[in-house]
Amino acid sequence: MSKFGWAYIGCGGIARTTASELVQTDDNTIIAAWNRTKEKAESFVEDFGGKVYDTAEEAIRAEGVEGVYVNVNGDQHAYYTKLAIDLGKPVLCEKPFTFNEKETKDLLYYAAEKGVYVSEAMWTWHNDIALKVKEWVETGAIGDIVSSDSAFAVPLLKLTDNPRLTTASMLGGALMDLGVYNVRYAYELFGKPDRIECEADMHEVDHSEDITFHYPSFNATMHVSMAEEGGHYFKVTGTEGSITVPRFHMAKEAVLKTDDGEERFETDDLLYGKQFSNVAEEIRSGRKEGEKIPAHSTVEVMSLLDECRRQMGLVYPQEKTGK
Repeated sequence: MSKFGWAYIGCGGIARTTASELVQTDDNTIIAAWNRTKEKAESFVEDFGGKVYDTAEEAIRAEGVEGVYVNVNGDQHAYYTKLAIDLGKPVLCEKPFTFNEKETKDLLYYAAEKGVYVSEAMWTWHNDIALKVKEWVETGAIGDIVSSDSAFAVPLLKLTDNPRLTTASMLGGALMDLGVYNVRYAYELFGKPDRIECEADMHEVDHSEDITFHYPSFNATMHVSMAEEGGHYFKVTGTEGSITVPRFHMAKEAVLKTDDGEERFETDDLLYGKQFSNVAEEIRSGRKEGEKIPAHSTVEVMSLLDECRRQMGLVYPQEKTGK
């Protein structure tokens, strides 16, 4: 069978990171690329293959394109995803999927109405480490859950001056850039919480926050920051043991500790590559939404992010203008 052909809409940092793994897979290839700055697209295809097109529509329409990977800045995700839907092309759209729950619902409803596959690129949950952790939790490997603690705190503001991190109109802030991973992880393991508490260090956007998900018998705490180093892990403690996942959103290992000893689960998979292969298989099988990342889960996680933003007082300009 021929390789699955992708159109890259956006050729920035995340495009390069994902493409470096995509080209190592046996079943994917880059056919077309578009970027607002053409020079960036030209550099991208020199390194990863494909042809540069003058417009996003031309790239999406290009012969051999079976799927569209939308990875422009988050405030433009809905526009280019809708463009691909209108052209009848399946879409893998980067996170944050859109800017709020309503916009997310509207876009996914539109895709369903048109019969076009759309899935959020939440790559962590295409991979075996996260799925093994979920299996351990669901099968009671550590007994009843007592607590959960996670952190995703890296000093992005000291490492880059990219305005997308600190500009509200570009969906900047620690929550949407980093915290979405903590929130999704807790959601996947434990479901929607009964109640949320969120306290943030606010500037134009949130530079950090501490989030607590309240469940009936335990709490899940999360520390998120783009201002300072503060850990990168997810830990779940139960009545009969614990699970620790270093670098949880991109983990290559997870450790289960019980009275019976320690079990270490590891993988050498291409983590982004596996996402592209899974999505290509889903699309070719005729699915109209993701199996690993179904539409309802994207909507529910966005609702949790909305509540965090409500508590921190962060309203995006798009929400004020309706555009």
